[in-house]
Amino acid sequence: MKGSLLTYLLPIVMGLIVFNGLSSHAQAKVIEPEESETVVLSGGGGIFYPFQGKTGGSGAIQAMGIISPQERMGVELEYRNYKNDLLHANNIDMQSFIFRGIGQYFFRTHGISPYIGLGLNIAFNVFDEKDIEKKRDSINVKGDKGFGYGVMGLVGVEAPVGQGVALFAEGRVSADFQLTRYKNGSGKNKLDVENLSGLTGMIGIRFHF
Repeated sequence: MKGSLLTYLLPIVMGLIVFNGLSSHAQAKVIEPEESETVVLSGGGGIFYPFQGKTGGSGAIQAMGIISPQERMGVELEYRNYKNDLLHANNIDMQSFIFRGIGQYFFRTHGISPYIGLGLNIAFNVFDEKDIEKKRDSINVKGDKGFGYGVMGLVGVEAPVGQGVALFAEGRVSADFQLTRYKNGSGKNKLDVENLSGLTGMIGIRFHF
C-alpha cells in the first residue's frame, strides 16, 4: 500500500478528534430541526487517492435542500487535481470537474450525527495527451479532454459549532470512468473506457439557512 494513503486518512482522523473535543460545546448549541430551515450550503477540501495513479487534492462546494429532519438532497461541484493511468501510460496529469446530484441520510436529527450519502455524476476531465503519446508512441490521442460518469458513496459525521454552523468530515469512495478517443498504430479510431476511481478524505464547514 502506498505511503500516501496515510495522507488520505489524516483529514478524517483529525476531523474526528476535533469533533470529539467540541462535543460538549456542540450539544449546547444544537441546530434543532425546526430551526434549520430549508437550505444547507457546504464547502470542503481534502485528499483524493486514485486506485491507479498518484494522490492529489480535492475540493467541493455543495447546495442541499432539507427534505425531512434526516434527509437532504442537492447538487455538488467537485474539483480534483491528481495523476492517473490512461491508455496504459502511468501518472498522467489530470484535472476533473465533476457535477454531481447527491443525497444524504442523517442518523440523528440534532447534535453530532453520523450520516451516509450517495451521488451520481457527470465529469469533464482535462489531461496531458502529449505525455500519453510520449510514453506510448504507438497511439495518437484525440484531444486533451474527456467526458466521464460515475457513482459515489460516502460516510461522514457532522457536528454543530454554533447557530446555523456545523463542521463535517467525510470518507468517500467513487467509481468514475472516462471515455477516451484515440488512434492505434494501424490508424483505426478507438474508444477506450478509463478508470478514474478512488478514495477521498474531506473536511469542511456547513451553513444552515
